[in-house]
Amino acid sequence: MSKPLWPAVSGAMARDFEVEVISNNLANVNTNGFKKDGVNFKEYLVTNEKTEGLTAEVPRSPIKDKDLYPLDGRDQSFVVVNGTHTSFKTGGLKVTDNPLDVAINGPGFLEVSTPAGIRYTRAGALKLGSDGRLLTSEGHPVLAQGERNADPASRFINLQGRDGSLHINERGELYMNDELVSTLGVVEFGDLNSVRKTGGLYFENKNPQGNPPQSATGTQVRQGMLETSNVNPVEEIANLIRANRMFEQDLKAMKTVSEMMSKEVSDIAKMQ
Repeated sequence: MSKPLWPAVSGAMARDFEVEVISNNLANVNTNGFKKDGVNFKEYLVTNEKTEGLTAEVPRSPIKDKDLYPLDGRDQSFVVVNGTHTSFKTGGLKVTDNPLDVAINGPGFLEVSTPAGIRYTRAGALKLGSDGRLLTSEGHPVLAQGERNADPASRFINLQGRDGSLHINERGELYMNDELVSTLGVVEFGDLNSVRKTGGLYFENKNPQGNPPQSATGTQVRQGMLETSNVNPVEEIANLIRANRMFEQDLKAMKTVSEMMSKEVSDIAKMQ
């Protein structure tokens, strides 16, 4: 592929990925506990990305103007996607009056046991399993406070055989008829950059040694409420329109370069 096409092609591919991310945000505008994503871009400079230690070769051909004024790869630069980032801004709280619904008001997360290990979520639509365990809406056990190196099964919250009204206070303590039963495992992280989505409404701590979960000192649990998505639909629609327009501009640039190359080939053929 001709070098002039690379900036436009790479830009179009990057914008296409951005459109997918924004579309997913809009699709989850009504998903409780959802956190929107954004896309990180970076400029790829061919010369700068080469293996370190390479030295410039002595020119063995006629000197070009580029040899007198090195561009350091800027003539061969293009855009690449450098991953995504999640906005952990707290969404709005809505009242449901369901005693098993809890909203996480603050930077904390609920600890959940999944087949892939301990995960974290802010989706607080909980339910009771047939065996009395407190579960997420997807059926994963919610964990109580306790030793994090212990078997997660030892931290399951079981309400089987307990009758009466359930009350959950701001500290996440569960009371049945004024008797303390358990305490929700609510944690916070010092570095949210290490907390990454694993699919759905669950997050994984990618750096458990350097960024261990901490006690939730700045988080409150709100019973009978749910946190809504933090997606602003008006803002996302504006972002989607902008990304689509930039995508169209890249396509136009690709078409222009293609037409210039075709004209160049045609003119060269006429000279022969």
